[in-house]
Amino acid sequence: MKFEYNVHMQIIDQTIQNVFQTRQYSLTKLDKGISNHNYLLCVNQKKYIIRSPKSEHSALHLQFEKEKEVLLHVKDLDVETLYFDTINGIKITNYVPHVSEFHETVDPKKYAKAALLLKKLHTKKVEVSFFFDPFFKLEQYKNSIKFPIIHFDQEEKILNVVKEIYIPDTLCHNDVVQGNILFSPQREYLIDWEYGAMNDRRFDIASFFSENQIMDPESRNQFYEAYHLPISNTEVCLFEAMADILWGYWANMLYEKRKELIYKQIATEKMEHYHHFSLHSLSSFIHTL
Repeated sequence: MKFEYNVHMQIIDQTIQNVFQTRQYSLTKLDKGISNHNYLLCVNQKKYIIRSPKSEHSALHLQFEKEKEVLLHVKDLDVETLYFDTINGIKITNYVPHVSEFHETVDPKKYAKAALLLKKLHTKKVEVSFFFDPFFKLEQYKNSIKFPIIHFDQEEKILNVVKEIYIPDTLCHNDVVQGNILFSPQREYLIDWEYGAMNDRRFDIASFFSENQIMDPESRNQFYEAYHLPISNTEVCLFEAMADILWGYWANMLYEKRKELIYKQIATEKMEHYHHFSLHSLSSFIHTL
C-alpha cells in the first residue's frame, strides 16, 4: 500500500509540475470523495481542486475518455475544468470558495434547486454514443462479490418491472450523491461526471432520492414541483428500488476489495432504505403483479 501511495503521489506531483510549470506548491488532502482522493492545491497564489482515483478504481469499469466527452456538454452545470488526464484519471478544476454539499446546506429550497439542476441536464438536446446500463453494471458488481453482506427481497420481480419501462434516451449524471451537488452564494453546481452517459432520467431522479435518503413527502414534492415535467411517482419509486439494489451491490463489492468500513455502511444503508422505504412505497403496486 505504501508503494502504491508513493507512486500515486509521484504522478500527482509530476502532473502539477507539467500543468503549472513550477515545483512551488502546497497540497492538502481533503476529507471528501468515496471512489477518489481529493486535494486542495495552492499554486501561484491561486487555489484548485485535484481529483485522483483510488486504487481498485478499475473495478468500476469506467473510462475517463467518456467522462471528458460528457464534460464538453455540461460546462454550464459544472465547475470549470482546467486539466484532465484521461490515462490516470487526474482532473484539476477551479476552486470555488464558500461552497457546501447538498446535505450541508440549510437552504430551504435545496430540493427545488437540485431538481432544476437535473432538469437542465435532462432537457439538453444532447446525445453521446455510450450508455449507463444499470442492469449490466448490477450484474458486474454482483458477480464480483464472493461474500455477500446484503440481500434484497423480491429483487428479481422489481428488476423485471423496471426493465419493461426502461427508456435510456437522456444524458444523465447517474451519480447524484450529496457530494456531487454543491451550493455557493452565487449558484449551484453538479460535479463529477465519471458515470455520465445516456440513461433513463427517472434513474437520476430516483438515485437523488435514494442516495440522499429523501423520504419526507414534503421534500420530495418540492423536487417534483420544481422539476415540472410529467413523471410518475410510482415509476420513480421502482427506479429508486433498483438504485438501492445497484449501489448496494456496488458498495458490497468495494468493501470486499478495499476493506474500508464506509462501503459496508453504504451497502447496509441501501438494503435498509430498500426494505423500509422503497418496498413499502410500492407495496400496493407489487400486490398487482
